Amino acid sequence: MTETAVQKIVIAGGGVAGISLAHHLLRQTIPALTDGLGQSYHVTLISPSSHFYWKVAAPRVLVEPNSNLPEPFVAISDAFEEIPESRFTFIQARATDLNKEARNLQVQLADSSEVISVGYDSLVIATGTTTHSPLFSSAETHAETKRVLGEMQNRLRDAQSILVAGGGPTGVETAGELGAMRRYWSSPKKSITLLSGNACLLPHANPRTSSTAEQMLQKLSVDVVHGVRVTSTVQKKDGQGSWEVTLSDHSTRTVDVYIDATGCTPNTAFLPSEWLDSRGYVKTDRHSLRVQDSPGVYALGSVTSFTNGSFFDAIEPVPPLADSFRDDQLAQYPEVSSRGQTWWEWIFGRQTRLYQQKTSLTQFVAVGRDGGVGELGGWRVPSALVYKAKAKTYMVEKMQSIVYGRDTRRA
Repeated sequence: MTETAVQKIVIAGGGVAGISLAHHLLRQTIPALTDGLGQSYHVTLISPSSHFYWKVAAPRVLVEPNSNLPEPFVAISDAFEEIPESRFTFIQARATDLNKEARNLQVQLADSSEVISVGYDSLVIATGTTTHSPLFSSAETHAETKRVLGEMQNRLRDAQSILVAGGGPTGVETAGELGAMRRYWSSPKKSITLLSGNACLLPHANPRTSSTAEQMLQKLSVDVVHGVRVTSTVQKKDGQGSWEVTLSDHSTRTVDVYIDATGCTPNTAFLPSEWLDSRGYVKTDRHSLRVQDSPGVYALGSVTSFTNGSFFDAIEPVPPLADSFRDDQLAQYPEVSSRGQTWWEWIFGRQTRLYQQKTSLTQFVAVGRDGGVGELGGWRVPSALVYKAKAKTYMVEKMQSIVYGRDTRRA
């Protein structure tokens, strides 16, 4: 095989999905391809923020300024410092446009606002989603994320009335953290209300799980209101005052703090419209992670058309996507694609892993500091297990192994 130009892989998105895939490609897939094909590769990871943010812990971080949790941020450049520059580049920038014919991604640099073009041979879209409230997702910069969280911590400390909208896991966990903080605030007699927007909390869970979550919130003096949604909000005094919230039953409430935990929007405005479904998510094959009708383009995590937004949809598709990328590379060089095979692969052929999304509900929802509710494969789990698995630390201790790729080994 004659020497060819370095193949450029661009991963747009510095969250769990993008960082996990970068490590997998750099430590497993690319070394095997280089051994077999003699082809060189370079991975470029692009993220608006200089730091990875463990958003799983957001409900506790936004409530408590002096949390006993480890720091939920890691500098992305530190996570790849072992990788030589010839193989990896990190660019702190925001994707603004994409030319699919020229295979160029336009990005705006964070430090200078300059727009540059990043060429790619293979592209992975892992840009994730942005929550309606900036509290639950990473802001454009690390400094902005910390500023938003710090301001909310101060406002919650001084507030007398707090309204949380959203009866899903994020809303329940946030309300639970607020209720648990009563013992630490100088003015514990705060009014805390959670609007579920449905007939029950956690509507996708077992009814008994939903009922238990509500009972646990009530013990934390959180008022739960069902069947009412927020239709509009206005914050007074240029974003520094109280909120006037209009509800679907035509009533209004004035509260000191309003937290929107109702949903998110995919970060796909820079992509061609034909790559997106009617909701703005990337049209992705749910097994191979290839973007439909777009050779050399893949998608991963909460930006895909099939995702349910779970942590599993960010982590578990990484090996299948890497296998799809490997197969696409090998298909370009059929005359040498058998090189580098193990004896098992030589006899039985290369195995291509396909992503099988979990169909039964698996989720752990912390409700306060001492436990929570959960289901594993559709089976309810005890509060003590939820405490150990999530409520105790919000799994921040797992962040380092993911961000630094410590669980990834070269095959």
